[in-house]
Amino acid sequence: MNICIFEDLFITRLAPLNYLRHTSKLICGADTLLEKIVNFFPAKTPLTLHSRKYIAPYLAEKFPKAKINELSEGDCIFFNSRVVFKAEELKAITKLFKKENNTAILQDKVIIAFHLTKEKVEQYREIVNPEDDNLISYADVEWLELNKIESDSYRLINYPSDLILYNEDQLNYDLNREMKGKKKLHIGKKCNIGKNVVFDTSAGRIYINDNTVIEPFTYIKGPVYIGENCTIRSGSQIYGPVRIGGSCKVSGEITCSILHWYVNKQHYGFLGHSYLCEWVNLGAGTTTSNLKNNYSKIVLNIDNQNVNTNSIFLGSIIGDHTKTGIQTMLNTGTMIGISSNLYGAGYHNKKISSYSWEDASNNEIISYEIEKAISTARTSMNRRNVNMPDAYEKMLRHVYETKDENLI
Repeated sequence: MNICIFEDLFITRLAPLNYLRHTSKLICGADTLLEKIVNFFPAKTPLTLHSRKYIAPYLAEKFPKAKINELSEGDCIFFNSRVVFKAEELKAITKLFKKENNTAILQDKVIIAFHLTKEKVEQYREIVNPEDDNLISYADVEWLELNKIESDSYRLINYPSDLILYNEDQLNYDLNREMKGKKKLHIGKKCNIGKNVVFDTSAGRIYINDNTVIEPFTYIKGPVYIGENCTIRSGSQIYGPVRIGGSCKVSGEITCSILHWYVNKQHYGFLGHSYLCEWVNLGAGTTTSNLKNNYSKIVLNIDNQNVNTNSIFLGSIIGDHTKTGIQTMLNTGTMIGISSNLYGAGYHNKKISSYSWEDASNNEIISYEIEKAISTARTSMNRRNVNMPDAYEKMLRHVYETKDENLI
């Protein structure tokens, strides 16, 4: 049995988080959405990643054992990259498709997963192939004449705020599976834990990965996952649910947030109910508002439409390589594109395009020159001994050229 993790027509609503990555590489809980699927199956299970054409070359470098936009021969199960799957759900889907071939599981006409026999896979190569830029939709189910099973129980990531909404439940689930039994605290190999560090597991487990430094007088309340090679500065206050990726440097107060790898938040300041992509750098005193004074539900502007998150809590959604100056203040429900720079006194706009320099003191916005943006991004990566592949640079240029349009 082969598996394919696909991107569907609705992935544009997750910008800017998936501008530079496959949608399944978004994070909810301790792992990426991709890892939740791939880790369920045997290691040698053939994998296809179906994606937008402009990120395909980069995916080919990142996943050399996987096929990109190319289906293997034989039966295949297709999984939506926007679904937060649990192991029990994947087990049930696999069991179902052993009995019900050429069948799709749908939720409000969104494809959750579907199965194709060898013959149908050959037919579907008209849609999934390296030449065409086709994102999967409900119309494919009709075209393939699949059997349909309706469901309402799956957790779909429709908007960036959903990653924060589902994070606590998923983080507890992931940590319970990783730390079986009564164990509440895991400290990895070669970690350096300073004096007077408090690990509070009264509300959830805490997992510290290998080679991480936690400096003295730090307070960590679970559920919390901290990746490998991190530095948690002295006096930090981390209130779960929090997920911090590998090679991050953090300080200040953090609550209910998700940080990708290589995030710098080395100074004081509050970060709450926020999602930060790779290579984000928050200047000293940067603070996110995550709750309105009138306690009203937070509304996001996505694809030029107002979307009610149905939550009173949401901080900032920040794309890759974006940086903030000292004392930057971010409003409730702020969305910032990739490679932007924010500075100046006062609150910034709630929606900031990619490649923008925004001065909050006079609301002036300047377009970031692409060559300078790439140079800065390359320098940031080199400082952490990470080389920028040509395919990655081409993605940066593609996003710049499309000016935050739907990147399909």
